[in-house]
Amino acid sequence: MIVTVLGGGNGSHAAVVDLSLGGHDVRWWRRSAPFPDGGRLRYRTHDDAGEVTPTLVTHDLGAAIKGSDLIVAPVPATAQPELLDALTPLLAPGQAVAFTPGTFGTWLGAKRRPDVAFLETGTLPYLTRVTAPGEVSIPVISGNLPVGSIPGTGALADDAHARFAAAYPMAVRLTDGLDAALSNWGPVIHPPLIAHNLGAIETIAERFDIHADGASPSVLATTRALDAERVALRRALGFGEPHWPLADYYAGRDTSMYPPDAKARLLASGLWRESVTLQHRYVGEDIRCGLVLNVALARLAGVEAPVGSAILTLMGTALGEDLLAEGRNPRSLGTEDLDELRRNAREGMTMLAA
Repeated sequence: MIVTVLGGGNGSHAAVVDLSLGGHDVRWWRRSAPFPDGGRLRYRTHDDAGEVTPTLVTHDLGAAIKGSDLIVAPVPATAQPELLDALTPLLAPGQAVAFTPGTFGTWLGAKRRPDVAFLETGTLPYLTRVTAPGEVSIPVISGNLPVGSIPGTGALADDAHARFAAAYPMAVRLTDGLDAALSNWGPVIHPPLIAHNLGAIETIAERFDIHADGASPSVLATTRALDAERVALRRALGFGEPHWPLADYYAGRDTSMYPPDAKARLLASGLWRESVTLQHRYVGEDIRCGLVLNVALARLAGVEAPVGSAILTLMGTALGEDLLAEGRNPRSLGTEDLDELRRNAREGMTMLAA
């Protein structure tokens, strides 16, 4: 299968490696940044090490996606609109584009090209970091990868899910793109870590491992409460089990999106002892986009979300922004009608939108 990977971040490097090892014909596109020599990537996983070379590396987006069976875009949610502006005019009807994860990027894509299937996952398929130019470490790969699409049903969706499952055999198909967006762990894990640890983030910098030093029992209490709000919202909107409770990850259950020993592998790797600034993806993607979406939808649905609202208030004060008004809220998606959101996520868009 021809799979195109878009972007140059941690997730894109890992996807090039993983999909190449899976036997796929992998193309790799970056907008302008240089590739490692020949596109070659050295990798280290939990139990293996080696090198892969994608079939094609290019800065030409059209050449990268032409004839591609699946396009994988592990780009931050904040980069999705600009990417879609460039990508959607080049797509052929029936192609499949997967945001990993999506933060409801499926909606943004489907508005532009309703004849293309847009998929998104509930988490990045990899816990990974680029460790040097041309080198990536991937200590954890997802064991259960929830994925939904817009449209969520019909031949276009069925074909796209079949392609995605060929690339990611651990895929678990969900109802639609909104189901997947509300399964996303990023807006639950990262906002409490950021909000509770601002002092350490700004003063200790790279000496502070936010996932180890920052995940104290009191911080995790906030995380559990925030996840309960996410699950309550899912139930209010009619989504059924599984709700992908984050507790499964911390308890090391095999129903988690990651393997039971994922947390131990993450900490043992030492890769997350890094500088996390207020410009980090945890803020731009998981707070401005993901948490804003969850809290705004909860308000429309009449679901209590005091913890999420409090984090947005605290972080908005720190950033000097009204996050709920400026982030990825229903108004920015073009509708505040929950019935319309649910219907179009399930059935797909009926016409192109501006």
